[in-house]
Amino acid sequence: MQYVKLLYNPISPKMEYPRDRNERIISAVKEKKIAQTSVRLMQGDITTCSVDAVINVSGKTLIPFDLDEEPEAIPALADRQPGEAPLIESGSEVLKAEQVIHAPTVDTTATAGALKIRKSIRAILEQAQHEKLTSLALPPIGSGINRYPLERCAEILLEELYKSVSQPENSIEKVIFVLKNQKSYRIFEQVLEQFEEENDVD
Repeated sequence: MQYVKLLYNPISPKMEYPRDRNERIISAVKEKKIAQTSVRLMQGDITTCSVDAVINVSGKTLIPFDLDEEPEAIPALADRQPGEAPLIESGSEVLKAEQVIHAPTVDTTATAGALKIRKSIRAILEQAQHEKLTSLALPPIGSGINRYPLERCAEILLEELYKSVSQPENSIEKVIFVLKNQKSYRIFEQVLEQFEEENDVD
């Protein structure tokens, strides 16, 4: 299968990622469990994640932040809508992940977008389960382009993850949520802590 490089960078050129792709800022939060799946938070470059698959929702090629290259649009995603089956491509030497799963960009507004986010993450998780993937790294889908509230975005992603990994034939053992800066990290951290308390997911 031919590899297509993918990018998650929907916010702005001012995103606070480490310049050196070997420099990682890892969660200060202890590893959490949702069902039997470990959930981790990371601030940094998603291309540095050593997982079965990284998730891309930008509609553009995925490039490490330390490489001086311009991302390109992926034509195959042009007419796709959130919730449609995502595309899977194999990895390359610039990624630590074995595969990339890319879904259509989730175009939200500051007040609307929950259903699109839910459809998108549900389709991604269904595909991951179908492929028997054990580890994923993904951005806070839907919170980037038009600033849909990260708190609500995190709640939706965790709710859908809980449903998916609670299935008897779940294959997903590890999920890493990759955040763009410390503020986003702390917001997601708080939501994860609250989700754990309210759902007794240990």
